[in-house]
Amino acid sequence: MQVVIIGCGKVGAKFAQVLSEEGNEIVIVSNDPKAFKNLPPDFDGVTLTGVPIDQDVLKMAGIENADVLVAVTEDDNVNIMVCQVAKEIFKVPKVVARIYNPAREHVFHQFGLETICPTDITVNVMRAMVESNADVSTHNIGNTSVLFKHVNLADGYIGKRIDQVKLKQSMIFGIIRSGEFILANATGRLVKGDILVVADTTHKNNKEIN
Repeated sequence: MQVVIIGCGKVGAKFAQVLSEEGNEIVIVSNDPKAFKNLPPDFDGVTLTGVPIDQDVLKMAGIENADVLVAVTEDDNVNIMVCQVAKEIFKVPKVVARIYNPAREHVFHQFGLETICPTDITVNVMRAMVESNADVSTHNIGNTSVLFKHVNLADGYIGKRIDQVKLKQSMIFGIIRSGEFILANATGRLVKGDILVVADTTHKNNKEIN
């Protein structure tokens, strides 16, 4: 499968890594060349620096032959514009966008675009865990069943940044600290007593990261 990923933040880089390891052909685009440092050293896909809403940049990324385009930049407006171009002009079969503002979700849907909203997911996961008093919660995102689970932090990770915790097929979604939920920030420091909320598509229930 040929996949074009727009945005190389923590999510974009992790998504690119996972899909690449599964044997897909990946091109990841960012207007900030420093963002590619989020990718692992052994990433074997293609990186491209350029303005993602520029059609020439998208052509260089191989959008004309892409099976999927995923837009995960920090800007909802950029994501919707890229997705519109991908769907309407280049006829990419599958187009997915991450959005931060739930109020804009209906705009994407009006254009027939699939969306993932971290805000809605966070609220739903927290509510499910609180109401069930459970350590795990499963949610369907697109065609994938994602398991959100609580994982105790091993002492060796105290003081480290979140992006220094390496997980296979999983990523840190957030932290429960002193009873409060904090959405994961790649450069945030972990402290003793933190409980990680991990998003996992493998459904292996490990109770501690070590």
